[in-house]
Amino acid sequence: MILRWQEKKLLHGLDVRRGIHLTGARQAGKTTLAEAINLNSAVRRSLDESSQVNAAKSDPELFVRRKDNETLIIDEIQKVPELLDAIKIKVDHNNSSGQYLLTGSSNLRFLKSVKDSLAGRFGTIRLRTLTLGELNGSAPDFLDQVFNEDFRSASKGFDKPSLIHAAFMGGYPEPLEFSRRDKKDWVRNYLDDILTKDITDVTELRKLDSLRAAVVWLLAHTSQLFTIEEFGAKTGLTRETSQSYIAALTALYLFDKVPAWSKNDYGKIGKRPKYITTDISLASSMLGWDEDKVLFDEHINGKLAESWAYHEIVAQVDISGDCSITHYRDSDKREIDFVIERDDGHCAGIEVKCGSAVGKEDFKHLKWFRTKFSMDRFVGIVLYTGNDVLSFGNHMYAVPFANLT
Repeated sequence: MILRWQEKKLLHGLDVRRGIHLTGARQAGKTTLAEAINLNSAVRRSLDESSQVNAAKSDPELFVRRKDNETLIIDEIQKVPELLDAIKIKVDHNNSSGQYLLTGSSNLRFLKSVKDSLAGRFGTIRLRTLTLGELNGSAPDFLDQVFNEDFRSASKGFDKPSLIHAAFMGGYPEPLEFSRRDKKDWVRNYLDDILTKDITDVTELRKLDSLRAAVVWLLAHTSQLFTIEEFGAKTGLTRETSQSYIAALTALYLFDKVPAWSKNDYGKIGKRPKYITTDISLASSMLGWDEDKVLFDEHINGKLAESWAYHEIVAQVDISGDCSITHYRDSDKREIDFVIERDDGHCAGIEVKCGSAVGKEDFKHLKWFRTKFSMDRFVGIVLYTGNDVLSFGNHMYAVPFANLT
């Protein structure tokens, strides 16, 4: 079995919180992780089974009843949100830790029938699709490398074709070994299931053709800035409907909203976020990209590399507990793909380059950013497809993509 980076955080959460909501995209491996963790006493109930759903709806209080020192694991909690009220009553009368582990493929805050998401009572842990680091059995040490400016020697051979292949492979466990054709079929069926079934958990939207068009457009524009007006013009949706569609697809973990960086929270108002697909293999399959042709298409391989790098980096941000991830772009088109900030004030800017040659010009926005905002504790990184970590002075480094894995 593949060791998931979130396992340690999940076990710790059950030690200190009354319950944990393990959430993330459908088929990311939540149930597998919930079954694999070592608990002293656990009872598992799956709402994928119709009989369990009927029982849960008929008598929520009985369904969530548990013995002392027992962890009740309920899979796909979003299918019977009425259970949350019954669980709330239980944990309000008992503050012992590790009572419940809930899994679900929707963000509870967006479920239309949920009045109380158990905020303050439960911890929430996001499980993403598999990173290449997890598949390789590597430790999640990239952020430590960056902030300590102590980079390990990367494995050789992770060149541009390897990067493109890793992105096409993606991180969904089931289709990892599928052929290209079978992978495309799996992705199309996967999205159809989400858009015809799961979408009803978070919204009243029913226009399947419009939803599919919205997904395809967002996949084609992954990691690129756009306005709601541009999105609406291309998909034929009103501003209000466009916002509802994007919110729903984000709640189902098909896309992540990466906020704009600002020196203070007030400055973020009005700045455009960036939307990135949570697994770039969705785009390569749905858009019919060819792995060999993408290798030489700079427009596509650039956003593919950035989206793949985001997936690998944000998985480590998730487990860090003290980091946030944003992006930066100003009116003069100075842009930094990702800005990682640590609670202690340490900051890193990361640029993604799908190529093996790096020069001083690639660091100009990172150097400007460091000077403009008087950041003494700032590290600038250009990720590239070369083999060696190269210092460009003043805390600026070219770092191989392989160091992510």
